[in-house]
Amino acid sequence: MMPGSIITPDWLLPDNVGVAITTRAWGNLAAHVGDDPAQVLLRRRRLHRQLQLPVAINFLTQQHTAAVSKYPTIQRPSDGVYANRIASCAVLTADCLPLLICSEDGQQIAAVHAGWRGLAAGILTHAIRQFSAPPESLRLFIGPAICQRCFEVGADVVDAFSASGKVAADHFTEGAAADDGSPRWLCDLAGLAQQQAQLAGINHLQQSGQCTACSTDLFYSHRKCKDKGRFASIIWRKR
Repeated sequence: MMPGSIITPDWLLPDNVGVAITTRAWGNLAAHVGDDPAQVLLRRRRLHRQLQLPVAINFLTQQHTAAVSKYPTIQRPSDGVYANRIASCAVLTADCLPLLICSEDGQQIAAVHAGWRGLAAGILTHAIRQFSAPPESLRLFIGPAICQRCFEVGADVVDAFSASGKVAADHFTEGAAADDGSPRWLCDLAGLAQQQAQLAGINHLQQSGQCTACSTDLFYSHRKCKDKGRFASIIWRKR
């Protein structure tokens, strides 16, 4: 294992819950980006051993939906997974938000992949509703993702959040117009997720503050990197 290939977020958790985020040094963990499937499988198996996961990760088929699976039944496609038993939940990202959630007693966990489409469609709210614990007792970690300075979007993204009633003015700032003169905005995706979580009742939340597009030496970035790998954000219940 290369130094720095796995990050353990500084996030207060129950004793029976573990979290980890892989980096570029670990290697690509996605099977759909043109990498050698055998090498991807090898990295996944090494990750299982390194983290001493209680069960193997059942990686999701992510397609920017609002679908959240309940472990051990995994829908395909699905962009989130919730578990109320011993389980290993993970999502793969490279600019989109990895969202990790757990109850304060550690009995319930979830991992969510949220690009702007999924977030506007309500995937975070759907995931929170899976928990029997009240939202105010949940803990949310917003992992490394593209920052507002790097995330330029069009009117379709602004309209998507405006239509859903989940937009706040300070999460979009006007950017330079496109070559054809159409308006562009800079989108604070992590801020939008935090706003949605707080509106749902979650008070215990934390952002990593790391941008994938600014830190391509550490993370994969779909917008900034030629190699289209994915890193994993994992949360698991140990007992």
